[in-house]
Amino acid sequence: MQAFHPPPPSATATRSEKNNRIKLSFTPFSFCYLCNCVQMENDNYVYSSSRCLFHGLEITENVNVEKEKLMANRDSVLEKVEATNKTKRVNDAVWEWLKDAEKLIEEEKKLETELEKAGSSNCLRGPFCFLDSKRRYKLFSEMLKKIKMLNTKCEFEPFSIPIPGLEYFSSIDFVCFDPQKKTMDQLMAALEDDSIHIIGLYGKQGSGKTKLVEAVGKKAKYLRIFNKVIFATVPQNGNIVRQIQDQIADSLDLTFQRYSEVARANAISSEIESNRLVLVILDDVRARLERKDIGIPINGKWCKVLFTTRSQQECTLMDCQREIPLLPLFEEEAWTLLKKHSYIDDESSFDLLSLARELANECQGLPRTIKEVGSSLKSQPIEEWKTLLYSLRHSARYQIFISFRGGDTRHSFTGFLYDALCREGFKTFMDDGELECGDQISQTLINAIEASRLSIIVLSENYAKSAWCLDELDKILECMTTKNQLVWPIFYKVEPSDVRYQKNSYGEAMVAHENRFVYDSEMIQNWRSALFKVAGLSGMTYSTGYEYKFIQTIVERAKNNKNRLFIQSTDME
Repeated sequence: MQAFHPPPPSATATRSEKNNRIKLSFTPFSFCYLCNCVQMENDNYVYSSSRCLFHGLEITENVNVEKEKLMANRDSVLEKVEATNKTKRVNDAVWEWLKDAEKLIEEEKKLETELEKAGSSNCLRGPFCFLDSKRRYKLFSEMLKKIKMLNTKCEFEPFSIPIPGLEYFSSIDFVCFDPQKKTMDQLMAALEDDSIHIIGLYGKQGSGKTKLVEAVGKKAKYLRIFNKVIFATVPQNGNIVRQIQDQIADSLDLTFQRYSEVARANAISSEIESNRLVLVILDDVRARLERKDIGIPINGKWCKVLFTTRSQQECTLMDCQREIPLLPLFEEEAWTLLKKHSYIDDESSFDLLSLARELANECQGLPRTIKEVGSSLKSQPIEEWKTLLYSLRHSARYQIFISFRGGDTRHSFTGFLYDALCREGFKTFMDDGELECGDQISQTLINAIEASRLSIIVLSENYAKSAWCLDELDKILECMTTKNQLVWPIFYKVEPSDVRYQKNSYGEAMVAHENRFVYDSEMIQNWRSALFKVAGLSGMTYSTGYEYKFIQTIVERAKNNKNRLFIQSTDME
């Protein structure tokens, strides 16, 4: 301590104060910056002016009063939140105020704790009278200012606002009808129920499940039920778990440091738990998925899962605690939707309106089918309406049949093509490999070919080596003639001329067949004729480049032929 000479005692100073100040010249001291009093120590005694204690107690008391007022305001706001009608959403400003209030209350508690720890300071009359008292006084002054400011902002106008309808959370062309509204209400109730963690939504293909759950996810986040909503479409081939993990990781902005599925699952699980209150939507589930393998927490504390499936049985397979159906549209609702997308109205001709009514009924209340039918017939002559109505009434079971050599392309090109077609809603048949046994084509495949409207033939290097594939080809060309089916050859890394004139691998394959089936020359001739004929059809050739772009070209061509490919949707559900 440096030497210090205090000013002379004033006439009004008490005798004790005068004595204390006189002693300053002989003892170490410190200086109170709040009230300019001097503190000194001698033989474990400290001498100080009472004004320092007054300043400390005054600011502390003021903070406590305002804090109690803030806590009362917070409780009052929370009561209003609890009392808010479920048809309304609490204003964002209310939640922000509550968040700031909780944060400030915690900060004040922390400051009090620090003050108590400082109670061992030199001044016997309070912790304010020591070297950093000015800093502490400043902190409490700032705290008092913050609390007072927050207390003046606890009135909100408006406190809550009406929750928008389903259309607000949906795509622009979405039309909400009674079935969707009822299902939305059921889904929201299940999401808000703390006892339910696994929810299943089931309905026919084309019923609008995907659009509905997308809207549900947006609404749930809007209402602050979840901090994060993750949407993933379940692929139907390849490494399903890994592909789902990739989609979830993209939503979480998560980069995997390790590549094993288990390590990826652990990383996803940790990230979901750190986000707290996460909704994971898995769309188009057709087989059992283990949530733990993907990385979705199974304890249900911080995460809920919403599955969409095509049947209630699949919901049960996924252990759903709540299974909710999405029903088809009613007749008048279907009629309204068809008019909207076909641009017809009550002023259209009687014949056209009659046909449109019949078409709407044939769509069986499925929004996607109705939309596609209506859009495809926009500004079309009445003959097109009649053709499509006939097509719907004499429906096939599949839209597309894929013929391919499994060893060449099952897990690559053909598998990705199948997935892309399914994603666009086409009912596509691709055999699972278990059907390929023996030399003769199975009745299952014959039925699938006959029940399709379009056959895509992936002519790869070893296609002709399979008697099975050649039988498929022969049957496909027969149906092209007898059933007016579409046939698209895809020359995958082979030349069309090799197929047409059986050269290179195709020539070698046919020679091998001739040696094997030496007593069945008629069958060999049918196969040769089929190869010659299919190579002369309008097809597409792939040799090099990005396969996904080529696949997208095929999908776009299929979409452009939807009128020819329309089928009733109930057969395959």
